[in-house]
Amino acid sequence: MAGDLAEQISQKTSGLIQSSNHRALLDVVDSLRSHGVSHYVDLPQIIVCGSQSSGKSSTLESLSGIAFPTAEGLCTRFVPELILRRGTKPEIRSPTAPNFTLVDLPGLFGASDKNQSDDDAALPVTKFARDIDPMGVRTLGLITKPDKIERGSDSEKYYVELAQNQNVKLNLGWHVLRNKGHTIMDDTAEERDAREAAFFEDSVWNTLDPSQLGVNTLRTRLRKILWKQIQQGLPGVKSDVQSGITDCNQKLTQLGKARSTRKEKHTYLQRISSRLSVLVRAAIDGVYSDLFFESHPGQQDAFERRLRANVQKILADYAEKMRVDGHALEIVEDYGDPICTNRFKYAMRKEYLKEVKILMVECRGRELPGTFNPLVVGDLFSRQCKPWEFITQNLVERIHEAALNTFSKVVSELCDQNTKSRYMKGLVRPSLHCLRQDLKDKVDEFLKPHLTVHPITYNDWLVRIVQEVQEERHNRNFDLLSRQLCAATVETAPESEPVNLKHLLEGLRAGTKPDVEEYSSSLAVDVAAAYYEVALKKFIDDVSVNAIETCLIQRLPDVFSPDVVWDLSDEQVEQLGSEDDGTVKEREDLVKKLRTLEKGLMDLDAFTARSGAQDIF
Repeated sequence: MAGDLAEQISQKTSGLIQSSNHRALLDVVDSLRSHGVSHYVDLPQIIVCGSQSSGKSSTLESLSGIAFPTAEGLCTRFVPELILRRGTKPEIRSPTAPNFTLVDLPGLFGASDKNQSDDDAALPVTKFARDIDPMGVRTLGLITKPDKIERGSDSEKYYVELAQNQNVKLNLGWHVLRNKGHTIMDDTAEERDAREAAFFEDSVWNTLDPSQLGVNTLRTRLRKILWKQIQQGLPGVKSDVQSGITDCNQKLTQLGKARSTRKEKHTYLQRISSRLSVLVRAAIDGVYSDLFFESHPGQQDAFERRLRANVQKILADYAEKMRVDGHALEIVEDYGDPICTNRFKYAMRKEYLKEVKILMVECRGRELPGTFNPLVVGDLFSRQCKPWEFITQNLVERIHEAALNTFSKVVSELCDQNTKSRYMKGLVRPSLHCLRQDLKDKVDEFLKPHLTVHPITYNDWLVRIVQEVQEERHNRNFDLLSRQLCAATVETAPESEPVNLKHLLEGLRAGTKPDVEEYSSSLAVDVAAAYYEVALKKFIDDVSVNAIETCLIQRLPDVFSPDVVWDLSDEQVEQLGSEDDGTVKEREDLVKKLRTLEKGLMDLDAFTARSGAQDIF
């Protein structure tokens, strides 16, 4: 029985693909599809679709020699699939059977041609084809039941023009097929083909190219189309399979081996912690040779992975912010213009000195007239450095966020999303929270002396800065006097010009005998400003090196180190190392997919070597 059926199939399908290469290749495609890989990899195939009762099942029967369910008023309710392959002995497979896969799809509704709207469509399947293949380069049109059209009618003329590719234009053109009618369902294959040939010889359809008529020429066309599809699609299939294998391996690496015992869970945590420590150390050392740090076009998180680069930028921003906005009050020289800004208040120096004089009275101790209490400098400085606390607190939060983001990227690289959530919640975030608190305490330790203790420094730049400021002010005052008396400065005055020497000397003498309180208050302001510059530089360095770097950055590799894993309790190992049902199922699916893809890749490689089709790839 199987041999008779195979012979029947052979007679009907001798024009279809028969080579062993085709068989091997289609077996690979079918294997991938049968395992659901077609959800991830687009596989080359020919799809037969049409409206209800348009003759799809009869067409497939004519092509394959296998009877599909056909009857008047009968519609396909499910999707039967027929896989035809050559074999070494007669079964349902046969040594003369074609290598072909046919799928009978239920009918479609609604469509249009180029002159019709969707509402009055005459060809329901054309809209579906246009949605899938808008340019019509992969669609072969098939006209069935031409014997049902009244001869000489406008409808017959329309379909002949359609077959001539004059209406709905398709790159592959059209084909006409006369299937068995319901009144002659008992015809043999030979009788069916004879009726079809006789019909085309004695009808208007004989004006078409003979290659467009009948089932035998359709087999030839399908063979060529399928082979072309395979040639064009095979490189992409292989590339997608290789990408799928790479993706599976990466995800399986993240998931790790199945772990049900404490030892397996502990071993998994050890592996994760070792790799994490290496990546975090590289991130803070600025050594970005690992693939983890690779930057790809369009990737937004590459900079977040490179923690050292991120920290350097944050600290540079912090230093600039402190230099620009670190002082509470901008003191403007009397000859200058107020700076228009919303970042801080400003005061003219002359008015500011009046406030300082009052402060000197309030702070007077045992100092002699003409001098000032050193506490005045401390008071002025503590007022000026008030913004430091807020700016530095913001720095701490930015550094903590940068470290947290880097850990998030590293953990995402090493394990699945569910495991990552447990690590971040149960270990990383609490550890980083402790480090942030230590960092805040260290920052407060550096900040407190500037807010509460009298100024202390042994930096000789303090005196130099005061001298430079006073010298600059003296030069400006002299230039101002020169303009008043000579209408010129030292730089612009001519070599010989009459000068009222008396007025000049009186002006210079007046400048050397300032008011004692004016002089001491001015000196106090200059010393406070100079101390601010010295303290600012030291504070920025202290925060950057002794706080940020020492208290947080250099301690990051120890957040989840192998030593930490060794000290975990059984409860923590269970919590962090266990995997949920979703992870188990995901691993099983990935292993199954990986095996299928690897088998498919082996078959594709074997096909390439066997058929000498290297040029296809």
